[in-house]
Amino acid sequence: MQAKLNILTIAAGEVFEGDFMGEGEIFVRREGHSRIRHIFTLNGRVIGQLRWRGLRRAVYETEGIRFDINIKKLDKCISITSEDGSESFLVERSRANPHRAGMRVKMAEGDDFRLLRSCGSRFKSEVSFSVNKPFYASTLLVFHFNTRQRSQTTVRINVEPAMKWEARFTHRLLALVVCRIILERRHSGSPPVRIKESMHCSPGDGRSRSGASRVKR
Repeated sequence: MQAKLNILTIAAGEVFEGDFMGEGEIFVRREGHSRIRHIFTLNGRVIGQLRWRGLRRAVYETEGIRFDINIKKLDKCISITSEDGSESFLVERSRANPHRAGMRVKMAEGDDFRLLRSCGSRFKSEVSFSVNKPFYASTLLVFHFNTRQRSQTTVRINVEPAMKWEARFTHRLLALVVCRIILERRHSGSPPVRIKESMHCSPGDGRSRSGASRVKR
């Protein structure tokens, strides 16, 4: 049994460390209604998918490797379990102490990452999470999303060059942070607005593209 676990651990490490995605933009798009899944694509290639099982459980799959995800009470902790049984966590720290507020990702291997939130200068509903490590300032990933608008594209993710040094954590970071974003969109206090991405307006019709495509739900 232990030998099998060691083989799984080695195999997972080889996949993540040897397959750096490179710089680029990952699109996370929602598909389905009763059985919702989110597809992760980079340069037109599917690199992973997140399938929900109810509101508090999900499965993330990539290249034959599967991770089980569980949402803890109050949505302040999300756990992701690898095939070898090791667990990593995204944890929201207490807001009572402003010096300790914020979110951290704690990997099973002992590595820690932090999420820095920022809002758009014009619209507070436009939010981004920048991911880095506490001991160096290089940004690894940037997640862009909107808490109000409901479009087919749920999240856009910029993969930065420094991510190559942390490539073995890529898929766990993607899965954990996207789950957190989906939770925030669920609990947003604003009424959602659905955006039809495929709708286009002719230049002289007197309507803006965004204004013509918004439908309140």
